Amino acid sequence: MQQISILLPVLTLAFWTFIIFAIMAPARFYFLRIKHPQTAAHTKDLKGLLPPWTERVGDNYNHLFEQPVAFYVIAISIAITNNIEPLMIQLAWAYVALRVLHSIVQITFNFVPLRFTLFVTSWLILGYMIAFTIFKYI
Repeated sequence: MQQISILLPVLTLAFWTFIIFAIMAPARFYFLRIKHPQTAAHTKDLKGLLPPWTERVGDNYNHLFEQPVAFYVIAISIAITNNIEPLMIQLAWAYVALRVLHSIVQITFNFVPLRFTLFVTSWLILGYMIAFTIFKYI
């Protein structure tokens, strides 16, 4: 299989991150029109000043730079080592789907038990992908 088959989920998640930015940016820019821009010098200073929905979108944007980094590393490692198995491709797409669902839950109704379930499930997928890749070379 070609490397692109494992890299497409990576590119899709990167694009999703851009979409979340595109949702977050206008709300924050609007806020900065009515407040001094220096108010936003640190994200923590914005807590409580932004509408709750805008804060949730910002939090989700930050979350897309936490756990998904491990996904990017493992998927790119799989592509570089040409360790591309159909199961890994399916797991990569499942991971992306879970992260998109996590985003949707967080920025809409934000039901924490569901968000947590999506978070843990995505870590289980990542753990399997990591273990599979490591043990293939041991």
